[in-house]
Amino acid sequence: MSKKIGTIVLLLSLVINLVFLGIIIKDSTQEDSGGTQLSYSITGYQGDPEKDLVHVINNTKSELNIAIYNLDNEQIADAIYAAAERGVSIRIIADGENTENKDSRKIFKEFEKLNIPIKISTDEKMHVKLTISDNQTVVTGSFNYTKDSAEENQENLVTVKDSDLASSMNDTFNQLWNSNDLEDW
Repeated sequence: MSKKIGTIVLLLSLVINLVFLGIIIKDSTQEDSGGTQLSYSITGYQGDPEKDLVHVINNTKSELNIAIYNLDNEQIADAIYAAAERGVSIRIIADGENTENKDSRKIFKEFEKLNIPIKISTDEKMHVKLTISDNQTVVTGSFNYTKDSAEENQENLVTVKDSDLASSMNDTFNQLWNSNDLEDW
């Protein structure tokens, strides 16, 4: 695994571990004294990961960076299309193999028509699940942006509103985007 991808995985693990260590205790949303706001959803138990992700995308004003292993969910794709049509700058990093499955390929072709830049990993599995909205909000977890994840699997999605974390994750996203580990789709 390359150092850049390892850094992303480490940061994602940190966020997820904070959640499971009890930072979020009573409700699915909690804000600390520094203004950081954490929320989570777990399929079938707490909230709805698909709706939470679509909400973040729908509320993005200027920039949306996405690194995703698999994307074939039409509701999520529709939210991304709408963001592009609102003038949001969008970049997507995806796993090369998964962009070629039937449902995903159709979605990625539509992204291409909207001039959304897409890069793929072809040498190793790109298994990250990350969305950064307006350099303010980070969304991560086990939730792939797929029909199965929304309808059949038990998945978690963690949303962290924290500009410092989002900025750091965006820096890492940019390093990966600019690396030689990816190629244009």
